[in-house]
Amino acid sequence: MHPPVSARLEAIVSLLLPCRALADVCSDHGLVALAAVQRGIAGRAICADLRAAPLEVARRNIARANLADRVTAVQGDGLAPFASGAVDAVVIAGVSGALIVRLLTAHPEITGSLTQLIAAPNQDADVVRAWALAAGFHLRAEAMVSERGYFFTIGAYRQGEGQDPLYEHPEWSAPELCVLGPLLVAQRDTVTLRACEQQRSRLGKLVARGITAREAEHALWSRACAALSRSGG
Repeated sequence: MHPPVSARLEAIVSLLLPCRALADVCSDHGLVALAAVQRGIAGRAICADLRAAPLEVARRNIARANLADRVTAVQGDGLAPFASGAVDAVVIAGVSGALIVRLLTAHPEITGSLTQLIAAPNQDADVVRAWALAAGFHLRAEAMVSERGYFFTIGAYRQGEGQDPLYEHPEWSAPELCVLGPLLVAQRDTVTLRACEQQRSRLGKLVARGITAREAEHALWSRACAALSRSGG
């Protein structure tokens, strides 16, 4: 029996393209790596986490799945455990956007050789988008997932040349699209609209309390809600 995969992890796995070797960084329980191998998306996978306790859970899940010959677990900080060229795909999920960027920039010899990257931050998705835009990783797909009352943004990136054309838009500037997500704005689904409305409401309360520094951000999310609502969700 395969371990259960949450809606968020399912969305992450669904955005993966076939790869030779997957690094599941900040892997926690290792379920993304296991699902990718079990479904034939990844030839093999390596779970990496800085903490020992989650890796023990991952190792037990690997043993239950009888995949110890194709999925391994290593302890280390981000991409530090990997040699250059050891993996061609990376998933980093469940940590902040700032940490994701730190882990990716710490080892450019590995990041620069990737064919794909899946980033699923638990906050500050705009930081990841801005880094990718500057680093030459083009956005290939985006998803917004609602789980346990929270919204999670997942982005799939690939190596590209030149400016990512998704950030050239007549209605939105590139910095605005880094905040909103260019494909999320284009897809206009109901989950994205709900997430947008939540942001507008949260920021509106801060503005009502006199925190004027959040007015521009509130205005941006209000514009986004209006655009998504016009589409009919």
